[in-house]
This record gives sequence, C-alpha cells and structure tokens, in this order.
Amino acid sequence: MALVESFSGIRGIYDEDLTEAVAVRYAYAYYSFLRNKSRKNNPTIVIGMDTRPSGVRLSDSIMGILDCNFIDVGIAPTPAIEFAVRYFNADGGIIVTASHNEPYWNGFKFLGNDGAILSEKEMNLVINNFKVKTLQNFHKIQDRRILERNTEVIKNYSEFILDIVGKKNINKIKNSKQKIILDPNGGTAAIAKNILEQIGVNAIGVNMSYGQFNRVIEPNEDSLVYLKNTIDEHKADFAAGFDCDADRMEILLDNGQLLSGDYILALITGGVLSDLNNPKNKIVVVNDATSNVVREVARKFGAKVRESEVGEINVVQEIQKSKAIAGGEGSSGGVIMPPSKCRDGILTLLMVLSVVAQQQKTLNDIIEKFPKYYTLRRKMEFDKLKHDNIKKYLKNYYSKKGLETKEKNIKGSLKILTGKNSFAWFRASKTEGNIFRIIADSDKKEEAEKLMEEAVNVFNKANERK
Repeated sequence: MALVESFSGIRGIYDEDLTEAVAVRYAYAYYSFLRNKSRKNNPTIVIGMDTRPSGVRLSDSIMGILDCNFIDVGIAPTPAIEFAVRYFNADGGIIVTASHNEPYWNGFKFLGNDGAILSEKEMNLVINNFKVKTLQNFHKIQDRRILERNTEVIKNYSEFILDIVGKKNINKIKNSKQKIILDPNGGTAAIAKNILEQIGVNAIGVNMSYGQFNRVIEPNEDSLVYLKNTIDEHKADFAAGFDCDADRMEILLDNGQLLSGDYILALITGGVLSDLNNPKNKIVVVNDATSNVVREVARKFGAKVRESEVGEINVVQEIQKSKAIAGGEGSSGGVIMPPSKCRDGILTLLMVLSVVAQQQKTLNDIIEKFPKYYTLRRKMEFDKLKHDNIKKYLKNYYSKKGLETKEKNIKGSLKILTGKNSFAWFRASKTEGNIFRIIADSDKKEEAEKLMEEAVNVFNKANERK
C-alpha cells in the first residue's frame, strides 16, 4: 500500500508508508507553502489530532522540527480544529487524522487561514513541495513556546455550533426531552455528550474512552447494527455513530435501519428551509454523488440546488460562492452549515435533533413522509494505471446509449443521467488507494438495482481491457 495523496489530505499506514520522517517532510512542505502564501517567515499554525495511538508521536515530531508558532489544541474533532484556526486568527492548521480509515492508518489535513481544508490547487502545491523540497537548516528545536489551548477551543467551538442551531431551536430541543445513544467509538466525538447534556438531551454514551476502538471506524450499516440492542435496552429514540475525527455521523433508527447520509442531508435541508425567515437566496449545495432525494425536498420549498464535484472543499467553495444556507455530501453523513467551513458530525446531530423538536414527531415518522429513493454503493478494485482508459471507456459506453454524461475532468467523477430521477456515478477514491466507487440512485428500487448491475458489468469490462 502506498501513501495516499490527494486534495482530501495525506493518509497512509503508520510506520510503513507514513513514518515520522515522512510526517516531518510533509509538514515542512506545508510550512513552505504557508510562508509563501502568508508572506510571513514565522507563521502561526494550529495543530490538533484525533485519538489514534500514533497521533501524539506524529504531532510531537512536527512541533519539534518546524520553526514557527504553534497553538496545540490536542485531541479535538476536526471541525473544532478548523474553528480554532479562525478563532486564533492563525495562518493555517494541521490536523493529524485519517478520518474514517482504520486505527493503524494516520495522515494529515492541511488548512488555510479560513480554517477550511486547502483547495485542490493549493494541496497540489504542498504535494509538489514534498516531492522537490528538502528540509532547510534541519535541526531539532529544543526550546519553544507552544500554546496549549484544548479546553478553550472545545468550549468556544461548542458555543459556535450551538449558535448556528439558534436559541429558538435549542429551546425546542430542551422541551422535546429526546433520548439518544451516542457512539463516538473512542474518537473525538466523545465531547458531544457534554454539548448534548447542556441542551437537555439525554445522551447515553457507549465507547466513550479515547483510543478504544470497539468497531470499524467508519460508521455504516454494518458497523452500527449492534447498537439496535442498546437502543432497545434504553428505549432511546435513535443512535448516532461517528468516525474518529467526528466529521462523519450516521444514524441508526430504533427499527434497526440506517438513516443514510443522503436522508440526513435531506432532513436538515427541509428543516433549515422551513425555518428560514428570509425566503431570498434559498440555495442548497450538494456534491454530484448525492441522492436526488435532497433535490426533491429542496424543490418542495422552492429552493435551488447547486451541484459541485465530490470533495468537501468543493462544496464549501460553492456554498461561499452562491451564499447558500446549507450544503453537504450525502455519502458522508456530515452537513456543512455556514459560517462553518467543513463537514461537522456533531453539528449535524444537533440539526437532526432540532428538526425532530420542531416537528414534534419521532424521527421514524418524519422520514416516513420523505420521498423514497434507493441509493446503492459499490467499491471496486482497479489498476490505477488504467484509470484514464477506464473513464474513457465508461463515458463512451453511456454516450453511445444516448445518455447525458457529466464530467469536469478525466481525474474527477463521471455522472450519467439515466432518467429524470435516476443516475449512475463513477469515481476513483481519493482516500483509499486502488478503489473505484460506483453509485446508482433512483426513486425506483428495481431501476437502482438494474443501474448498479449494468455499471458493475461495464466497469469490469473496462478494467479487464489491456
């Protein structure tokens, strides 16, 4: 397995692809980029991490080498570290995390001075720096003043996201007396329990000890199904499961069904639009892999939907450009709510609780009224050297069928509009090497299954070609 390098960040297996030497070189590559951009010889960098066992060693190795001002926020959710960059008016930030990858992985997310992850163009500069730059004046820095600000950041981040939810909605949540299961799985979302209890939610925590991972890191149907027994035992409304850095959150309903990220985004879209005082600029941003259920819900409120390429920063940039009220990537279960500039699993959970409190119904009953869409996902292994030829083959196949295809560039996603309410979608993963993702989405189950079967067959043919 090689180091995974993309605009989503840097990831690798710790002590194999991602050694402390690699970490220092990448940090220096980012530091060089930041000095050039900020025109400061001594930029201020916020640094924080998730709860992986290798995080402290990687973080310490970086702070021991880079000759700059550090604000160390320690273990904190990715959205809180991004908030800290803005809060401290820093020049950038480094998050030591591999997000939803397994614990033996680690990596980095590099941030701009607005707290958002770097754009694809900026990240490419960092990657290029890593490949061509050598450490200048390399030495271990013995004495340095590092500001440690974990408690301050968590407190102010909590206030920041509660302010986004709004006092009116928080009061409704308090009065609704909701009870949920909270499963951070040893990750940074453990701080959500205190936030939830502040607003009157009975949050029953499981797997709350940092660094103790008792299930697969990525929250999905398979990894969260065991929480059904916990929901039943405590007569809870639902369970919320997070990944390690808390930018992803998925919900297991009390009937044992997973509420997909697409439906979470649709739910919050409906809630935000119904709660909107100013009807102007009703715009929601999604990525091009998001189920059409979000588009249909937005349409009911007379809102426009803008579509971006997959990638958190692409959604963030489109939200800023169009001054949208909300956005997100349906595949990840993390909604982006301005003025926040990232997916935020804890904020997403608060917004779900807000919608439930507004409607005074169970989450099951609310979702039951939503349009039915069927979204199928597959991961396919492929030869990375064949990537471009695979994409060309796929595009040619569907174009010959007379279907509209959307493709920004050969390295991005390929979306095929197969009907008014259905599509097929292909893209090589930016966070998992040698994986191609396929999605089929339709308001008819049989159509979604048919689209996926066809997509897999065509992909296999493309991958088998020499």
